[in-house]
Amino acid sequence: MRKSIFPGRFKNFNFSGRTKKIAFFALSLIFLRIFLFVLPFPELTEFEKRPCSTRIRDRNGALLQVLPLEGGLRREFSPIDRIPKNVQDAFIQAEDRRFWWHFGVDPISALRAAVQNVAGKRRVSGASTITMQLSRMVCPSSGRGFGAKVKDCLNAVRIEGKLSKRRILELYLNSVPFGSNVEGVASAARTFCSKELHGLTDEEVRSLSLIPRNPSRYNLFPQSSRFSYPFEFPHYIRRLFSQGLISGADVSLPVDIRIQKTAEERLSKAISFASGARISNCAGVVFDTRTGDVLSWVGSQDFSDSDGMGQIDGVSAKVQAGSSMKPFLYALALDSGWKPNDVLRDVPTEFGGGEVYIPQNFNNRFNGPVRMRAALASSLNIPAVSLLDSIGVEKYAKTLEKLGFDSLRGRTEEVGLGLALGAGEITLAELANAFRVFASDGILDGQQVYSKNSARILCSMLSDKAARSMAFGRVQTFETAYPAIFKTGTSNQYQSIVAVGSTKEYTVGVWMGNFSGSTVIGKTGSSLPALAAREILDFLEEGANQKNLEFPLPEGFSMRSICPVSGKKPGPFCRTSVLELIPDGESLEECAWHREGGLFLPDEYQRWISGGWASIDWGGGALEIVSPKDGGVFYFDQSKSLIPQFVRLEASGGFSDEAELILDGETFSVISRPFVAEIPARRGEHTLTVDCAGERKSVSFSVR
Repeated sequence: MRKSIFPGRFKNFNFSGRTKKIAFFALSLIFLRIFLFVLPFPELTEFEKRPCSTRIRDRNGALLQVLPLEGGLRREFSPIDRIPKNVQDAFIQAEDRRFWWHFGVDPISALRAAVQNVAGKRRVSGASTITMQLSRMVCPSSGRGFGAKVKDCLNAVRIEGKLSKRRILELYLNSVPFGSNVEGVASAARTFCSKELHGLTDEEVRSLSLIPRNPSRYNLFPQSSRFSYPFEFPHYIRRLFSQGLISGADVSLPVDIRIQKTAEERLSKAISFASGARISNCAGVVFDTRTGDVLSWVGSQDFSDSDGMGQIDGVSAKVQAGSSMKPFLYALALDSGWKPNDVLRDVPTEFGGGEVYIPQNFNNRFNGPVRMRAALASSLNIPAVSLLDSIGVEKYAKTLEKLGFDSLRGRTEEVGLGLALGAGEITLAELANAFRVFASDGILDGQQVYSKNSARILCSMLSDKAARSMAFGRVQTFETAYPAIFKTGTSNQYQSIVAVGSTKEYTVGVWMGNFSGSTVIGKTGSSLPALAAREILDFLEEGANQKNLEFPLPEGFSMRSICPVSGKKPGPFCRTSVLELIPDGESLEECAWHREGGLFLPDEYQRWISGGWASIDWGGGALEIVSPKDGGVFYFDQSKSLIPQFVRLEASGGFSDEAELILDGETFSVISRPFVAEIPARRGEHTLTVDCAGERKSVSFSVR
């Protein structure tokens, strides 16, 4: 008698031969399952990594795009938990009723198919399970013969050993081909029924479940019901995709399709008004002032317009922003010690050394003494360059870096003082994003770029309609029912015009011009993009609580009366006064420019005054050589070689009405006020000294 191998209470238990066979078979299946699970299946691994079409929605859930895959294929992915039960059941019923019970191959279906095919003497039924169909997607076969069928069966068993039934069904439903460049039930529901999966009727689900059998025969959905895939935010989405910021099945962007449509409409309207100004294209961007989220991004008037180069993204293209860059410089000046009532000189001025830079205002006029507020609001050039010359290009460049002007990295020294006038190329996105800093109390993306008070003073200046009138008159473009700041700019070659506008809630940037680089015809001042920017803000701020939109005044400042010419406390002879932000407790000096005999300006304005409407108050200030600049280089005009040529000297200040000119160590002449003289131009290096009552100033220059 055979000895039992089971101790204790099992020692008298006898296993029958049948039970042992069943146990052996069960253990074999378990070991087979384990073997199949650990057996490498690289084709399945790669299949699971296949890319899917990305669904992109705006902040409110509106569908913006479903990104196609290679060849225009759309294959959206939906987790099995988000595929409705009736959809799952319909496909199982249509393709594989015993899906949940077989091991990849259904013997009952296979036997039935064999009988039917033999009886009919043709292929009547294929007996392919869902897993076998999936195996053909994972490991495609070149034919449909017996060998291919065996391969499908073996791979189906391997898949069943690797994956759970739910995962197999998930992969199948997201990969099954429907023809018409569509794979997966989610894309099929959208393409054929214009619906999301959860919105399908039972009849639509049944109809969809039949299509994979033969897409050309069983697709009964009319062409009129086909979904028209949206193509919103084309430039912005392409930009994010190229930066690797869009991937996966679902992406939600902070953009708003309502704002996008409004921006597109307002920009198209502006283009229609510009038909006579050689403006053919436009771009616009809207930011949330507080968070920096992009709400709208219009790269061109028409993305599909190949003749008009519509696929160029005007929001990220580099352009010269002109005077729209000036607020960033003025805010730095305020942080560096300048005050709102300080007076800047708007007179013909030479800047630089070896390369002399003489900026002009856009209207070719000079305005003499100008308060900071009016100089910025009226976008005057000489005061801006003077500020940058005093502050230093390097210091300003560091501020621009904090503001996110990456396009200027490594180029600020090359642009030099032209940075004051926006000569460096930047993008509209950089400009509009940085402009948020003023309505955000000097904070940009969590960094305190400017002091709170400087940012608030800038908002006061840029929202001052009266201050703009010096250069632009009483224009209606900036008239809003809500507090807003605006700045416009024109490139130095008039190739593009830009405008930025901001409230506490929203910031808008608009560019208009031509991608070809053709110059714009018409008036400067960027009125067309400014109008578009204002109309976009009108839409955004409609119905807003105006009290919450007020720009707060700087802390420790109050509005006080000053002389509009000198910026000092109005004296007895000042005819008018204006209000300006003055630090509390600061004692203002009384205006000494207005006297009983009229207006007397410092002699630094001697080059500007004409017509006798004002007088010069000679002397009393530090001696200064206005021209030539130290290190200046002058060249002979060869076309006038027979005519005597001169280097012009101009000096101001000093405590005497006479000055001695010393050229290369020898007395050249003695001159009286105004200190202006002509020095004969002789080739070589020269040193020129002005001596006024013992006070000396010297410059070096060369003539070539």
